[in-house]
Amino acid sequence: MRPTAVAALLFGLCVAARVAAAEPVRADAFKPRAASVYAGDPEADLKLRIEEIFGVFLVDPPRRHASERVELTARQVVLNYWQPSQGLTDAELMTRATQFCLLGRTQFSPGARAVFSEMPDIEEVVLVFHDVIRKDQKGRRLAAETITPYLKARLTRGRFQRLKLEPVRACVDKGDCSAVFRAAFDEARFDRKGIKSR
Repeated sequence: MRPTAVAALLFGLCVAARVAAAEPVRADAFKPRAASVYAGDPEADLKLRIEEIFGVFLVDPPRRHASERVELTARQVVLNYWQPSQGLTDAELMTRATQFCLLGRTQFSPGARAVFSEMPDIEEVVLVFHDVIRKDQKGRRLAAETITPYLKARLTRGRFQRLKLEPVRACVDKGDCSAVFRAAFDEARFDRKGIKSR
């Protein structure tokens, strides 16, 4: 084998080894292909755009639960998201809700600002975190599920226009948006008792 061929082979092996050892690609680098969630829905394109704006839904079906979807009315966007509460503190859950709604979940998702600027008819954004509780499976029958909402953050256009985002970014960086969660939204509900009972 010629020296240039050997050098090229060694170079190729080194590159392959570096790629294999590199960090895995983060989930938020991919856009979910959620078209199947809204199959046959005349508002599918708009709902997919809203998903892209918030970046909340990072996985595709079947890993994505059927309850995780965008609902639209004439003046309201509702994001229903399965956020398991187990293993997370109240502050962590409120921080996630605040970030997802106001800033977007990922660096590529602008959040509420983009919805209000791109969609002039939308007057409210609502984010709902829910848990999916599966009952014990018996025999071959599928386990029954109960969908239990435990957090709701409702934001109007007017409130958002008056909101300063610097404190929001600061609390997200700090990992505790409990105070901002209660102050930033028109309605901020969090059911601690429901979480603790589960």
